[in-house]
Amino acid sequence: MAFHFVAIMSHYHRGARIGWHYSAPDKLDKELINTFFTKVKKKCGDVHFGIHKLSTESLSWDSVVDKDEFFADVIATKEMDTFIDYVSRDQKLSAHDVAKFLLTIIPSSHLKLQKLLYYCYATFLERTGERLFEEPIVAYKYGPVIESVFQDFKIHGSSIIDYQEDGEFVLSTEKNAVTPSFIKIVNSEHGIVVIDCILDVLNTYGELDPFELVEKTHQEGGPWHRVYKPGENCVLTDDLIIQYHQYAK
Repeated sequence: MAFHFVAIMSHYHRGARIGWHYSAPDKLDKELINTFFTKVKKKCGDVHFGIHKLSTESLSWDSVVDKDEFFADVIATKEMDTFIDYVSRDQKLSAHDVAKFLLTIIPSSHLKLQKLLYYCYATFLERTGERLFEEPIVAYKYGPVIESVFQDFKIHGSSIIDYQEDGEFVLSTEKNAVTPSFIKIVNSEHGIVVIDCILDVLNTYGELDPFELVEKTHQEGGPWHRVYKPGENCVLTDDLIIQYHQYAK
């Protein structure tokens, strides 16, 4: 008889579920499992896992999958630190993560999406002193732009982006469904703060049309106005963004 402990988390960068698999021939070592949770807490903060305990006739991962097809698509590792490293990387948001979430709430043109992303970044930076995502924000002709998002959605031109999530998570206790992008943001390092910032931005700017937002981001003395040079795609630094938005209040 073999006993198994499996911790599972959706890993959005790879589009799959990943799991830490620990197995033992007699009984599970509680101290080892406690060490796992302690390491996760230290490196990743509060993270929610699916925790599973089961028994099979073998120590192998294949025996777990054979017993329950629920585990069939899980990418499992026995290396605790490898799993924790994956989880840690998944705590970081990308600009694309935020863009997808925005589009599930308020379908927008590419131009408007870029301005909403900028204001989400600026609001989060002002409140926390930290970056919402690592991609730089640069000055294009029509305002601040995250170039990776520009490449992802430029095909839509000035049309409303027709974006739909690939799936949903069902919260059975409430009988409600939430999108993968929402789960991704909530489970990030500062999830609740990020959600609050995004909702505040949408409450303030969500009803404005794209060129009203362009006008706002072009205001004299603002970060875009201070760095824009035609064709050079100069970076709007965090210092310029936070100084301006604190002063603007």
